[in-house]
Amino acid sequence: MVFWQNRYGHANRDHRALLEAAATGTGLAIIERLLFQLYRSDSQDGETFEALSEATGAKYPLMAYLFFLKDMDRFMPIQPTGFDRVFGEIGLDFRTLRHCSWQNYSEFNSILDALRAPIADATGLDDVRLVDAHSLLWLFSTLLRKEANGELDGGSKAGERVLGARERSIAEIKYSVGKTVFNSNGQMVEQKVKIKELRMTDAELDKVIRELLSIQEDRCAITGLPMQFRGAHSDDNMLASLDRIDSQGHYERGNLQLVCRFINFWKQASNDGDFRRLINVVRGIDMPDD
Repeated sequence: MVFWQNRYGHANRDHRALLEAAATGTGLAIIERLLFQLYRSDSQDGETFEALSEATGAKYPLMAYLFFLKDMDRFMPIQPTGFDRVFGEIGLDFRTLRHCSWQNYSEFNSILDALRAPIADATGLDDVRLVDAHSLLWLFSTLLRKEANGELDGGSKAGERVLGARERSIAEIKYSVGKTVFNSNGQMVEQKVKIKELRMTDAELDKVIRELLSIQEDRCAITGLPMQFRGAHSDDNMLASLDRIDSQGHYERGNLQLVCRFINFWKQASNDGDFRRLINVVRGIDMPDD
């Protein structure tokens, strides 16, 4: 119901904002307040949906799952790509992909509710629940999928890391950031160079890198591939590299992720969301979307 695992990279996980808030404390108070509001108060569902969506990155599968936990008689989970495939097949002019909003989610649940009576008539069942209509469409979506989802080889996890190699890689990442910032701000070149600032101390940068390694489980945020460490592995392309999510932004908390070095090279100034989408297209993966 929610893209929870880390096979395709931390950046693709629907609950990424929850993990990062729990690990770093950034935005945690806001998310906790909104979850309390959702489950323990009489606040308006629509207002809570919109506020919580904004706080967690507008991830539709996550939002729908949280509301499903609140009341499964009124709210259902959602996987936008799969359900939109079904809606298109049956000729229904309704889409959820990139439409994470309370209005869209309300329409989605209304469509499922309207299907209960026809399903009951067709099957002879007395009590067709909302979850039954949801399950039928989910199965229909699976049958309509013409190509199997591509998956990374899950047979082997990243091996044991040599502590010295890990520390060496962290130092190398910090050195690379410093070099990049220096070149963008202090180098005299004829063409325009994009200004990049390091908006944290060395100690803060060290802490952020270690937090990212822990949150991402030593895997590339975009591909999910195990990253390698200097001295313990031999493929430089797989070494951990610090990437700015928004390439137009600076080196600051909230705009950083660790990726394999070759991914950082490929991505360069590309939009993060578009680049991740294209990587998944190359894989042939039909990924859940916002």
